[in-house]
Amino acid sequence: MANQSRPSNRNDFEIAIICVLKSEADAVEASFDEFWDEDGSVYGKAPGDPNAYATGRIGHHNVVLAFMPGMGKGAAAHVASSVRSSFEGIILALVVGICGGVPLGIDGQDIMLGDVVISTGIVQYDFGRRLPERFIRKDTLESNLGRPNPEIRALLSKMEGHRGNRRLQGNTWGYLKTLLDMEQFKRAQYPGPSEDRLFEAAYRHKHHDISYCATCAKCEKKEDLTCQQARESGCAELQCDESRTVHRQLEHGEQSAAPRCATPAVHFGTIASGDTVMKSGEDRDDIARQEMVIAFEMEGAGVWDAFPCIVIKGVCDYADSHKNKKWQAYAALSAAACMKAFLKEWTTAVKLPTAGESGKYSSLLTRAQKS
Repeated sequence: MANQSRPSNRNDFEIAIICVLKSEADAVEASFDEFWDEDGSVYGKAPGDPNAYATGRIGHHNVVLAFMPGMGKGAAAHVASSVRSSFEGIILALVVGICGGVPLGIDGQDIMLGDVVISTGIVQYDFGRRLPERFIRKDTLESNLGRPNPEIRALLSKMEGHRGNRRLQGNTWGYLKTLLDMEQFKRAQYPGPSEDRLFEAAYRHKHHDISYCATCAKCEKKEDLTCQQARESGCAELQCDESRTVHRQLEHGEQSAAPRCATPAVHFGTIASGDTVMKSGEDRDDIARQEMVIAFEMEGAGVWDAFPCIVIKGVCDYADSHKNKKWQAYAALSAAACMKAFLKEWTTAVKLPTAGESGKYSSLLTRAQKS
């Protein structure tokens, strides 16, 4: 595609992308087709805006990437508020990064490590009342986050259809291969199906040699403690029993012999967002059943009220006590690739030209078609 003209000012940017981790932002920046700030930040920002930005183009969209200073809903809300003050033309915010997945989605499909989830809604699962015997989420009209606007819902409906989903997943895989071929991501390659292990929800990550640790030896129920060393160790070191893993289908159907998890699937559904890092298989499954969610993350709820928003995240763990960081780099690339595939389908409104502007309109249409 020929170079697109540089935006004249900050108001020409319509897409905001928000990332919290360095690996997430690196993957998004690598997906840019062109940067507008190679010679420094020429667009500046509003007075009092503490955010750091990168500006550029993805396809025919002018995008601004905001870097978060920390994790959680509160930090995300502050970043989104500042983005809105500096870039008043934003019509869509994408929260892109990694998350914990619910192994069995609400549609009955397995969610694997490296897959991507796209939000159709957000639930603040940790916003409510803690009673002596249980936690009750605050579920009122005023406390719940609203559903996406009609434009987002219409596009998601299109993408969930057979043709739209095939295009989205095909483009995601194509963009992901491009990212994986980059020198900077040589250490972020697909970890392989042998590293995609799902343990039974109640099977704890602890020292299984009872003579090694008295604390872990007493851990039999969800409420029981494990030692700090166990929480920081891998499954091999703790001798986690491979026979307690859940057998799952790792292959596509008859149409493809490629490993199911080598080509990331894209799943749509409600995502749980909160300030808690979910590391409990039993709590994960309980909340997933109650709220009908497919993943857990920590920033979407903070951005949701500031902009029309979609959360796009790669699954890097199963939100259980066995979670580790082996899949984080690859999942971040999967999410960035899906983000770019999503933006390929996002149509920016174009005002119909007057008779004297028809040549300019034809040029804009040509560039949009080539992207």
